[in-house]
Amino acid sequence: MKTWFESLGQDLHYGVRGLRKSPGFAAAAIVLLALGIGANTAIFSLVRAVVLRPLPFPDPDRLVLIWDDFSANRGPTRVEPSPADYVAWKEQSRSFSDLAAFYTNAYNLTGNGEPAKLAGVRTTANVFAVLGMQPILGRTLDAGDDRPDAAPVVVVSERLWRSRFGADPNLIGRTIALNGLSHTVVGVVPPDFQFPFKEAVVWVPARFTPQELAEPGNYFLDVLARLKPETSLAQAQAEMQPIARKLEQQYPATKNRLRISVTQLHEHLTREARPTMAMLLVAVGLVLLTACANLANLLLARGAARRKEIALRKVLGAGHARLARQLLTESAVLAGAGAALGVALSVATFSYLSRLLPPTLPSTSILRIDSSVLLFTAGIAALIVLAIGSAPALAAVHTGLEEALRSSSGRTTTASRRLRSLLVIAEISMTVVLLVAAGLLLRSYAKVLAVDPGFNAQHVLLAETVLPPSRYAALPERTRFCEGVLERVRALPGVTRAAYANYPPLMFKGGRALIAIEGRPAPRPEEFNRFIVSDRVVSAGYFATLDVPVRRGREFEARDTAGAPLAAIINEKLARLHFPDQDPIGQRIVIGNPTRNPWLTIVGVVGDMRQMGIDTAAEPEIYVAANQSTLNAPFFWPQQLVVRTTADPLALSAAVRQAVWAVDADEPVSRIRSMSELFDAELLNRNTQLTLIGALALLTLLIAAVGLYAVLSYSVAQQLREIGVRMALGARRMTVVLGVVRSAALLTALGVAIGLGAAFAGTRLLQSWLFEVGTTDPLTFAGSALLLGITGLVATVVPAFRGASIDPTVVLRIE
Repeated sequence: MKTWFESLGQDLHYGVRGLRKSPGFAAAAIVLLALGIGANTAIFSLVRAVVLRPLPFPDPDRLVLIWDDFSANRGPTRVEPSPADYVAWKEQSRSFSDLAAFYTNAYNLTGNGEPAKLAGVRTTANVFAVLGMQPILGRTLDAGDDRPDAAPVVVVSERLWRSRFGADPNLIGRTIALNGLSHTVVGVVPPDFQFPFKEAVVWVPARFTPQELAEPGNYFLDVLARLKPETSLAQAQAEMQPIARKLEQQYPATKNRLRISVTQLHEHLTREARPTMAMLLVAVGLVLLTACANLANLLLARGAARRKEIALRKVLGAGHARLARQLLTESAVLAGAGAALGVALSVATFSYLSRLLPPTLPSTSILRIDSSVLLFTAGIAALIVLAIGSAPALAAVHTGLEEALRSSSGRTTTASRRLRSLLVIAEISMTVVLLVAAGLLLRSYAKVLAVDPGFNAQHVLLAETVLPPSRYAALPERTRFCEGVLERVRALPGVTRAAYANYPPLMFKGGRALIAIEGRPAPRPEEFNRFIVSDRVVSAGYFATLDVPVRRGREFEARDTAGAPLAAIINEKLARLHFPDQDPIGQRIVIGNPTRNPWLTIVGVVGDMRQMGIDTAAEPEIYVAANQSTLNAPFFWPQQLVVRTTADPLALSAAVRQAVWAVDADEPVSRIRSMSELFDAELLNRNTQLTLIGALALLTLLIAAVGLYAVLSYSVAQQLREIGVRMALGARRMTVVLGVVRSAALLTALGVAIGLGAAFAGTRLLQSWLFEVGTTDPLTFAGSALLLGITGLVATVVPAFRGASIDPTVVLRIE
């Protein structure tokens, strides 16, 4: 064993010394490996944080979410269940040890300092038991807390306990005011309990009302369940379908063609991020393969230059195994140095890559270098040593002394030259694939930026004021608050317009309802999709504040009050869909059940706005006047103040707060931001994807150009005698240049052709990221080929003119 370690030490010492003698080669190899390994380490760290790291709950793979699935009706595929669904599932299913229901809500905390809006959860008491969570102080919710007559209680997060209450251990049993009602604090949960989202800091009992339980179409819940140990996900999914059939028979109007979907919790939380992770893994894999191909070229050239040295060492007694081990050790030194530098480079990218972490994951899902990441990096380095270092080592040790001495120094065989050319072709092919992908994403991004969203986001301030039901349950109270705030805000210097809405564009990608039109048959179940519209509640002046044009009729005005005829405004898409040949003004429409909800008269038609996303087409929409909306659900209450200014909107933040507090000193003002920030956040994922794929594409382009340059330079160096003889016999310099260019053009053309074919087949995987651009966009494919061609030509210039500039007499004298 000691002899083996001594031999390994000698190999390492000799390998490092040999690399010191070729600092250019060593630096190039280490940088190539660092770029390839670093990119893969960074993306693997991201994939581990998002996809591979389990949620911080006991047996997290047993946690599932249950959904109503109306895909058979061609409506939204998954819909949040209703309380009636939850009760039926809990009573009839046998696949789950327990089910819990919850939904997110906002709570105003008053007293003990400045009023604050808290992100909270209204939940059935058993959610903590389903998740397997124990408090650090007090207790969690219990079944008695869910009774309608029980005293209000609350469980708070460790973060809120420390920041607002100074980590007071005597907080348990004290009361705090949430939405104007006293709640007794019964427990504090650990800091790593961040469910259902990391901002949640309070949990209160659900206490479903009889009205909520009686309405099967009241979709607003999330239902969490834990699978029994002996039950699989497929078995649970199969068991829920007969339950769906019973609900369909019980509620035919709202459960038509219902399916029930069961999804793992972790898969749901990461579903939107997974395709991006897969795309980035493929991209960094291509970068690594390109870097390895280039490194293989370098090692082949270095091996050819060392054939005499290796042959002489064999004559002096070194065996094949000993020589191969020595050369592999040198490759291992390079791979180790490249891996170490690559890990350092990957850490430098973490702050940027963190933008791709889904906000639904707990804060424990962070980018970090842990044992799994280091093992992954070490595995890549080992594979590089075996796959890239072994071929040159074996080629070198099987070269005989007579053959080595007969060859000129560094002269390569035909097979070696062909292999090096094939490696360059492979590099170019992989580069084309990444360039096409980056080009398609760039074209899509440009198309998204060019979209008219239907509103003007410039110089608009947004501020959130969520009204507590305990003080604002009645419409007159909400109206007085909103009108009082708007009167004061409109009087501020620099403010041109102001209005209220429940959700402005891009803020909430939900809120849909079924409508019916007076004088027409009620929509049949198979027609529901045509009658599902986006619904919003807005105040007078809202459309003018966002610069949305009124195409017909009028906007909401001060006369649209609780005592006036109920008014509605629709967008152009809804008008085209249901009133293609008639004027919609004066027509009556109802949201939801016509037998219970009031009919609204259409008074205006406004331009289409992209509510659900810049890259998502406008949906049919209906707007209800805020001063007339009697719906008690807080979703329909005005809560977003929208202010148009003449200058920087954020400069008015303090003044807007004071205007709100002048009306209600206990009303928190939160999430103050400009609409431009909201607009930029909407584009963040696309921007990040484009930046990363574009950077990787440019990196492979650089590596491929260096590889082509190296091959041509080495080829010219090997042909110096031939070039010298030809020039001595009268060959012109331009002839030599064209010969080198011809060789490069052939390699580039072959690589581009193969790459375009691979891109044509592979870019279909990008379909979900593309916007108004086809996966075979001719402009992108042609541009990528042209860019590669120009790069190849630039890489050819120096070797070509170097070969044409030699002095024939000097070369012949050396030979």
